[in-house]
Amino acid sequence: MAKAFGEVSTGLLIVIYFIIIAALGIFGDLFTFIVGSLIITLIFANGYDSEHLGDH
Repeated sequence: MAKAFGEVSTGLLIVIYFIIIAALGIFGDLFTFIVGSLIITLIFANGYDSEHLGDH
């Protein structure tokens, strides 16, 4: 995700994550919110891990 736009700060990624979670909570039902939250969390965690692999 960050490679498409260059270097994206961690703070911006956190803000985008919470905006997506809020949109799921506002516009989706409970099942969509739970499944969507799990999927979005896995996507962002995988992106963060691959971006900061050298820090571990």
